[in-house]
Amino acid sequence: SIKARLVYQISGPHLLGDLILPEQSLRGLLRIRPGDIFNRHSIELSSDAITGVLANIGYAFAKVTPVPKIDKEHKTVDLSFYVEPGQRVYVRRINFKGNTRTEDEVLRREMRQFEGAWYSQAAIDRSKVRLQRLGYFKTVKIDTAKVPGTTDQVDINVNVEEESSGSLVFGVGYSQVSGIILSTSVSENNFLGTGDKVSASVERSSFLKQYQVSYVNPYLTASGISLGYNLSYME
Repeated sequence: SIKARLVYQISGPHLLGDLILPEQSLRGLLRIRPGDIFNRHSIELSSDAITGVLANIGYAFAKVTPVPKIDKEHKTVDLSFYVEPGQRVYVRRINFKGNTRTEDEVLRREMRQFEGAWYSQAAIDRSKVRLQRLGYFKTVKIDTAKVPGTTDQVDINVNVEEESSGSLVFGVGYSQVSGIILSTSVSENNFLGTGDKVSASVERSSFLKQYQVSYVNPYLTASGISLGYNLSYME
């Protein structure tokens, strides 16, 4: 048997509530237009887009609720998005947990969300990506917690799980000129939890002896200027 599928078209959509931003700006975020076929996924994307923009300017707990009114006779859905921005909040503190080896400062300098600034979901997302790219942590989780007794403050809790950031490599080779070639190298990308990079390597054969040591401070200044040294000896 074949079942007929009822198709409804969108009328509207309307934006209601406390919009905060100009209505035309918010309309540009909608993934659905008048005359489109009713599609829950597109409606959810529209709600998330508006919520995301509001979260980037301090409204961490904004809600956007789609409210459909179905007209069965004309097969249309009069769709409205009700915007509840809530209280605008700023970040009181950023707390780090799980970094038993890595210094707090190493994590803090990667943060793009700052204490005392308006909450920004985009800045928090960028901070998480930067922490993951360090290569020191197996997992990075960032949570937002309301500060008890206040309506306009939140704390950001950064929870990390550390993993090994060093490597040790041995190598054996052979050539007709040099004979047996032995090499070894050791590197640490988070030396003593400071975020500095240290490496050393040795290569020896009957023909060549080579020793190398390097050190890099990736944050000589707060703006991210790095300073490195390299010492090598060859015989």
